[in-house]
Amino acid sequence: MKKVISVLVITLFFCSCNESGDGIRLPEPQPIINGDRVLVPAGEVVLGNVPTGWGNYIPSTGENPVYVDSFYIDRYEVSNQQYAAYLNAAIDSGWVFYDGEDVFSDSIEQVIYLEVSSSECRISFIDSLGVFAAEQGYEDWPVVEISWYGAVAYAEFYGERLPTEAEWEKAARGTVDFFGEYDGVGVGYPYPWGDATPDENLANFGDSFGAPEDVQSYPQGMSWFGAFNLAGNVWEWTATVEGGNRVRRGGSYVSPADRLKTAAQFFSDPTLTDKTIGFRCAADP
Repeated sequence: MKKVISVLVITLFFCSCNESGDGIRLPEPQPIINGDRVLVPAGEVVLGNVPTGWGNYIPSTGENPVYVDSFYIDRYEVSNQQYAAYLNAAIDSGWVFYDGEDVFSDSIEQVIYLEVSSSECRISFIDSLGVFAAEQGYEDWPVVEISWYGAVAYAEFYGERLPTEAEWEKAARGTVDFFGEYDGVGVGYPYPWGDATPDENLANFGDSFGAPEDVQSYPQGMSWFGAFNLAGNVWEWTATVEGGNRVRRGGSYVSPADRLKTAAQFFSDPTLTDKTIGFRCAADP
């Protein structure tokens, strides 16, 4: 029979007081780091609104938990500097087209990749040099104003891909059983860092900063598997299709706290570009 073991039972077995004696210490993250990626091992993961209140959806397949093969996910969101380097290489290879304002898939279909003309985009084309470059001071901010197609093109250029929604959620919530189990699988964390209410030390949200921050910011908000900013900063495109839309996860710097939950699902048209949406890549081992 499928059930969630209560937090009380789990707490009795796993928790310990912190040094000040005013709370519990959650298990320490156990990242397996390979360069700028972290490994998420194969196995089942509980998805969606389990336990109740952790999310806003139930997996459309009706299956839960679900099995996910092992994969790597970027430890950080893709930065302006990284995307500018990709654009320079991709243009030289004939993979993208720049019309003087924005970046497209090619000169005929013109599927938008990056809205360079937006005041929120921090990548510019330097006419005198004939190259794209991240604006000074914004090199390590996450790239924004990027469509789902622009994210996919970047990933494919480097032999990678976008994470599926299930992969993204597993990387964010983990499978630890501190808060209980569902059908024998640990339910993980409601937020990447645990159950602490989001604050200015854990994530960039609530429009408190007014913009994205460095992709390596908020180390205290790191996920169990070792990824940064899976909550807040910028929304992240995934590979998962929802009708004609694409699922995005994680919330952004303007999102309220409840949208930062690891099981909160939202989706948009894949052509959308916005100041709050970016991405990170995944890869097979």
